[in-house]
Amino acid sequence: MPIYSNNILSLTVPELEQIGLSVNYLKRALSGQRSGQVYCWEHHKIGRQIFIHYDSLLPKYKILITNVLCAGVEPEVYLCDKETNKNSTVLNAVADQLPGLVTAYPDDLKLLMETHLYSPTEAHQLARAAGWLRLLNEYDVRRVRSLGYRSIVEFHESVFKCCLNEQSMNVPLIKWKKGTITNMRVLVRNAVEYKRKGIESLIHKGVGNVNREMADAQVHAKMIELASNRVKYSWEDVAMLYNDWAIENEKPEMTTSAVKSYLYIPKIKKVWYYARHGKLAGDNDLQPLIQRKKPSFPDALWSIDGTTTQLYYLDDKGKIQSDLYAYFVTDSNTGAIIGHSIAFAETSGMVTEALKNATDTWGNKPYQIQYDNSSANVSYAVQALMSNMSRVHFPCEPYKGRSKYVESIIGHFQQRVLRKREFFKGGNIDTKSLNSKANPELLKELSKNPERLFNREGIIKEFDEAVNEWNNRGEARDSFGRFVGDSKIYRYETIQHEKRAKLNYFDKLSLFVFQLKESYKYSTQGIQIEISKKKYNFIVPDPDSIGDFMFANEHLGEKFEVRIDMAKPEMCTLLQSGVVVAHAYEKERYSACVADLKEGENSKKIAFKTKQTEFGINYSITELERQMSILGELKATGTDGLGWWDTTKSNENARNNQNEDKRNGIGDGYTEIERKLLNIGR
Repeated sequence: MPIYSNNILSLTVPELEQIGLSVNYLKRALSGQRSGQVYCWEHHKIGRQIFIHYDSLLPKYKILITNVLCAGVEPEVYLCDKETNKNSTVLNAVADQLPGLVTAYPDDLKLLMETHLYSPTEAHQLARAAGWLRLLNEYDVRRVRSLGYRSIVEFHESVFKCCLNEQSMNVPLIKWKKGTITNMRVLVRNAVEYKRKGIESLIHKGVGNVNREMADAQVHAKMIELASNRVKYSWEDVAMLYNDWAIENEKPEMTTSAVKSYLYIPKIKKVWYYARHGKLAGDNDLQPLIQRKKPSFPDALWSIDGTTTQLYYLDDKGKIQSDLYAYFVTDSNTGAIIGHSIAFAETSGMVTEALKNATDTWGNKPYQIQYDNSSANVSYAVQALMSNMSRVHFPCEPYKGRSKYVESIIGHFQQRVLRKREFFKGGNIDTKSLNSKANPELLKELSKNPERLFNREGIIKEFDEAVNEWNNRGEARDSFGRFVGDSKIYRYETIQHEKRAKLNYFDKLSLFVFQLKESYKYSTQGIQIEISKKKYNFIVPDPDSIGDFMFANEHLGEKFEVRIDMAKPEMCTLLQSGVVVAHAYEKERYSACVADLKEGENSKKIAFKTKQTEFGINYSITELERQMSILGELKATGTDGLGWWDTTKSNENARNNQNEDKRNGIGDGYTEIERKLLNIGR
């Protein structure tokens, strides 16, 4: 390989042999150079080693040297890289040995444990950090050069890398006063401070207000007891109660600021905060958050939730109201509101209507649905619908609004779109920003001029327009405040992805159809089912569409499984053991008073009453007679077998006479035999 000798780039004979020159040729060339016959083989000797000068060689040899010995790189550059790599290898080898030079002093461990602020593991981590700081202070320029470093800065960089590695392990080996160090200058400053103060430089400054004598186990326990009390003493009261206790127990007194500073040390704060404020507040304020990636394509995640519309309107009586609820179906990738419904309360029917609005409008179905644990969302009907609609669905963690994308979308929709309406009630009651609240003087003005408000139909239409405005806005604003970029709904419509699924014709037919988990008895009112707090009665009608006498005659009192379309509950399917028995339809209702009668309704009522008689008492009498004839109590004619009318001619004539007398108002229509069968007196 090329080497330097007396700052001249030179090559040895074996190296020239590697590029294809023979030894005999080299000997003749060198001899010719010495005798003055040639002038391209300048060289010098060190001992018996010959070094040929690179710069004196012919261009063809230089090209061979560059390509063969220097891997296509100019020799000067090649040598610099080689030297750098050599130095780097040496420094890495030295750096690997640095952790072995670090030791933790027992005295440092003892002082750390006496503070009662650290666990044994944390104390060892701080003590090792102190060892690194001592190493920085002990090595000067002369000593670091003896290790192979060219400067003290290079040594500091090597130590800093080792510290970064030890503090980023799954179980860190070192710990600093403020958690971690991410800057070499900060590490050097810590070393300077450690040289001046010792291990105290690594103890949290909050302890500066409470010396080690004060922060003993009893003091610590007493302050935790006072701070964690659920009546939530003020910090002044905590300090007063502590100092009263401290005097009685011969402990040092502490100022209010010292008590508060001590208790707000992060590790200590977590102990009393949960007891003082509750689990929910503790989790929200102290627990780290998971960083989530936004769903990668539209329909990957539908996030759904309901809230009040926060809009004033005039009801039918002219009274100002704000009692409407809105339920949102949002796409978490684009932020678009792809479906919604409005009602007076958040019910399962409202959730179903919003999901139906989303599927009917866009014809897509989600990969996953995200929701909370409200009663409307966890009802059997909505859960069955979500199972039909998505591959996976499950609720968010309770009371964790940050985990739901829809929370952020609703908040921005209210503040960026609804807020521009003068009849906007204002943001949620928990909002702190004045810009999120309505102007009370404007609302007072509206209360005096209610004619400026929409009625219920108008406010629903205005809400729909607000949703369209939100969906069709650009994602950003330019310097003039104008919206720029593709709108949310444009991106929702146009972005393609292999996992997006369209609803086909059969999907749309079956999407909202599912089997109810309970079995229902077929009663005189048919199958009675309550859907979204509304009761439905389903019957299997006779061929003439008047009543369900034929089906009830065979199945009254039997239980059926029910399969129903929750979006259109006009009919349902009745099954037994999974086998379809019949299709039932909503039972017709007849007017209770003459004034409400519709055309043809009275004739239906008369026909219905006639069928009641036919399938009631008449059926009972006829069947009883048939059964009695089987026992021989009635004489059969024997002409056409046993049947409904298999009686003697005289008995039949008597029946006709009785019916005629009944129509004429003379008798009650029963024969003597019928009286006997039915146990009816005269």
